[in-house]
Amino acid sequence: MSTSYRRPSDMVVAVFVLISVLLLAASASTEDEKPGHIRQHIDPSPFEQDDFDPNVTEYAFDAVVDHFNYRPTLEATFALRYFVNDQYYANRSSPVLFYAGNEADILQFVKNSGFLWEAAQQLGALIVFAEHRYYGESFPLSGNGNNKKNYTASLSPQNISYLTVEQAMADYNTLLQHIRSKWNMTRDAAFIVTGGSYGGNLALWLRLKNPNLWAGALASSATPLKHLLRDSNAFNRIVADVYGNVSTKCPEMIRSGWKELQEKSTSDQGRSDIQQEMKLCSVPNDNPDRIVDTIHGYVAGALETMVQYGYPYPTQFYNPVPGYPFKVACENMLQQSTGVGALKAAAQVYYNTSGQAGPCFDWFPSSSQDNNNDQNHANQLPPPLSFWNRIGQLDRAIATTTPVGTTTNVADDYTGIAWGYQCCTEVYQPMPTNGITDFELPYTPNQKAYFEQCQRRWDGVTPRPNWEEMTFWSDNIAAGSNIFLSSGQLDPWRAAGIQSLPTGIADEQSIIVRIIEHGAHHLDLRVSHPLDPPSVIQVRKEELQAMRQWIRQWQELYPASMSSKSSSSASFLRHS
Repeated sequence: MSTSYRRPSDMVVAVFVLISVLLLAASASTEDEKPGHIRQHIDPSPFEQDDFDPNVTEYAFDAVVDHFNYRPTLEATFALRYFVNDQYYANRSSPVLFYAGNEADILQFVKNSGFLWEAAQQLGALIVFAEHRYYGESFPLSGNGNNKKNYTASLSPQNISYLTVEQAMADYNTLLQHIRSKWNMTRDAAFIVTGGSYGGNLALWLRLKNPNLWAGALASSATPLKHLLRDSNAFNRIVADVYGNVSTKCPEMIRSGWKELQEKSTSDQGRSDIQQEMKLCSVPNDNPDRIVDTIHGYVAGALETMVQYGYPYPTQFYNPVPGYPFKVACENMLQQSTGVGALKAAAQVYYNTSGQAGPCFDWFPSSSQDNNNDQNHANQLPPPLSFWNRIGQLDRAIATTTPVGTTTNVADDYTGIAWGYQCCTEVYQPMPTNGITDFELPYTPNQKAYFEQCQRRWDGVTPRPNWEEMTFWSDNIAAGSNIFLSSGQLDPWRAAGIQSLPTGIADEQSIIVRIIEHGAHHLDLRVSHPLDPPSVIQVRKEELQAMRQWIRQWQELYPASMSSKSSSSASFLRHS
């Protein structure tokens, strides 16, 4: 039996890559394996400079739709996907490295978390990747199992209400217990939860909330301090600083580019100049605002993404890019004589490194082309909308007349719809910009319009801006333990991360905070590479050392002779 995988959405809090999947028949089946139980060898992209093969096996777990209500839903459970690698798993007492999946198909994180395989080899550990509900193929209330044509039922305003951080964490807690039973593990088998970005938040919160289940947490590029994104332009200042550290002229040229774009868009000659300088296939004859908004969305998305995923070697997430793409983009900008030319130079690095864009950028397709594109690229978001949605700037999608939470007219963009809903509930992170200390167009988020759009789209749902930090401790985590928080120096999401030890902490080794010099978004979770900076090599060593310590502590607290039932209940509030 073969399994088909849809093209990953362009959206991610998450790491997104284009992957090809080779499905091989497996030998044995168990009660919770998906029909046709398969072991998957996921080939690296030809643009990736590594030969990492996750070699994982796919399973399905019957997760409860509503963990917090004893009255069952119409469909009481749903199939939650998870993947396992057991090539280094030693015995029933061996540890488990558990990746808490975030806002995308879990296979995307499997492919980009090679450090867990390196750690598992050292620890003799089982590796588990669990998919987040309402993403990938794990949809509650879908009406017909895993038949994708019914996933839209899952995403209705009524059924999507079970998409919360709390429900996802309960999925992972119950899956942990299921894995303990399925693999017949002894009580001293330590589960270490890991994750990157939103998945890093989940890892942090799972350890804080349930230290009786999780021996420790590795939270890479976690963003638990959303108020810092809302209260300042810190996110975009980091982006501007990264380019400014290559050359102080680059932020200046970008600001000049926006200004020139606004001025030229108002006349026929100016629009002709824009088309020529930006290397565009066409430019509308009127509507200057549309011209500026569209080009700004494309270029701003490119500039930010080349920093967020600015790894030291070539990669391919949304598009193939060279190593440290922001550096290449800045150096190319310096060869230009105009601001608009500088914007084009940056766009070339991000959208056309491999020549995939062709002779010109088709950012303003005709109606007939739109119809053809709808048929041939049904799962693809327009890049500007994809970018604003990916970083949670749903208010900026309002100007496109696309409802917040939908972000696109593409009906089967399940990831975009689900993430849009989360940004209308718990993940509220609109970001202001000023165009002075950052190089963005000045922008003040419109909370009233944002809330109204969420209410219209989701039948009255209103964001709760402070709920996440109130519920999950914010940076007041001194009472926690066995937590490793890492952030990349280059990563703009560092602005919402915990970047220093919390005050009042008794043991400075129980919570470790590291900023990875020259590091991008959860670089430490990726497979080792010859071009890795020394900083991430050192951090990975420290992470492995911390894991060893957490495992030893767990085994001392919960020896193999202790029953799982008694230790789970007795240690509910106990930190190891």
